[in-house]
Amino acid sequence: MRIVSYAFLLILSNLFRFSLQFTCTQISDRDETSGSVLNIPNNSSTPVPIPSNFNCTYTIKPPKLVFAQITVTNVLSGANDVIIVSDGQQKTSEIRKNSPNKMIFYVFPQTTTTVNVQNFDDSSKFQMTIDFISLPKPEQRTLQKGQNLNYVTLSSIQKKPLSLSSDGPITLTLALSSYLSDVFDNYFLIDGDMDNPKSIKRLVDFQLSNFNTSSNIVSIVGLDEAVSHSTLILNPSSQLNGFSKFRGFTVDETNRKIEVKAENGEKIGVMIVSNNIQQLVLNRIELGEENNCKSVAITGPPTSDSMTLIDFKSDDYSLPQLFPYPYFSIIVENCDAQFNITNSISSDYYNIESDRSGFIFSPIYFNSEATNGYMNITFTYNGEERRRFSVDVDRVTFGSINSELDINIYDSDWKKTLSTVITGNQEGTRSRALGSYLNVQMYGSTAARLHWSLSSYSSSFFNLPFIIMLSALMIMISN
Repeated sequence: MRIVSYAFLLILSNLFRFSLQFTCTQISDRDETSGSVLNIPNNSSTPVPIPSNFNCTYTIKPPKLVFAQITVTNVLSGANDVIIVSDGQQKTSEIRKNSPNKMIFYVFPQTTTTVNVQNFDDSSKFQMTIDFISLPKPEQRTLQKGQNLNYVTLSSIQKKPLSLSSDGPITLTLALSSYLSDVFDNYFLIDGDMDNPKSIKRLVDFQLSNFNTSSNIVSIVGLDEAVSHSTLILNPSSQLNGFSKFRGFTVDETNRKIEVKAENGEKIGVMIVSNNIQQLVLNRIELGEENNCKSVAITGPPTSDSMTLIDFKSDDYSLPQLFPYPYFSIIVENCDAQFNITNSISSDYYNIESDRSGFIFSPIYFNSEATNGYMNITFTYNGEERRRFSVDVDRVTFGSINSELDINIYDSDWKKTLSTVITGNQEGTRSRALGSYLNVQMYGSTAARLHWSLSSYSSSFFNLPFIIMLSALMIMISN
């Protein structure tokens, strides 16, 4: 009789212990304040056994400018046991016995996340820690206009909210990096300001499409500490009218392969952004052969102020081609295209072995507000045959009286064979001479697009001008 009574008391004790630990007590609003740390159940910091047939939903709703970090410790053992986490962005995650031991979730300010614990196996355990963390007030900015690209690195908005405003709706584009480790689950996009959001979305849902606001304000913030190399690009929505699609890519020192598929009648814009380095290099390009295929590179985001850099279908150029600025746009129409782009220039870029052509751009040609106005570059021809350098000044404009463009060609002994000094706006002039070195210098506020080439030059008696003259003479004699 005494043994039976002892067993009965032990059962009652266990039931009492379970009931104390899992009473499904809801979280009060006064506990959801910045700096609070809640351990559930009953302030336990280690996993606690869950009684059979337990079903409880915990609700977490942090106030303004406070987010919650939920750490769930999972020691479920039953096949039907489950913890369901549902957030305010209609995302639901199920935690089961084979899920990771620890899982972290983030709750955006003024949104609700629920954690539903359902248990049928009395050997399962569970514990949850909720940290309430304050955010600073959002930094306020206005979208820049003209050739200034509005872009933000994801690392710069981790726990640092940013609000940007414009004259009308705003389109946000994720410029993906080549790093597969980049994750976007805990970056949030807000239509409106942080205090009065019209909608709240997760960036992970906009990897292949743009986020368009209905208001003239967009707010962005990351809540976790995961490293990301990608970039967010922001444009006034009206600026992208006429494009079938608009995409973005972040480029680093690796050779980034960018594929664009524009069906007949489609016009696709692609924004290229350099990560950390103030230049981009096009190494390879493939274009469709359709008659109506078009593809151009232009300065800045696509606006009425954009300047043409290269027409990939009609211009004469060799690769690689340097763009001395951290961003530009590519437009593709009616065909497929593939580009290989990096922000690292090869050590032999300025060394030439045979015929070659390309463009020289000043940073100010990309953006009149660029500050690095001085340039001094030299192409070196290393071959033995005679070659002629030609430089066409497609366009040069000067923004100050001390601005200047110098074009110099030297022979193998560094004696000048040509010297051109330009101090006034020009278009369509040409400088050419035999030589081994082409040196171009720019001073002040010089916005220049130059096309240069190195080509064969024959001093033979039977060169083209002589053949033309001889033909004309023979015609005169025959008459």
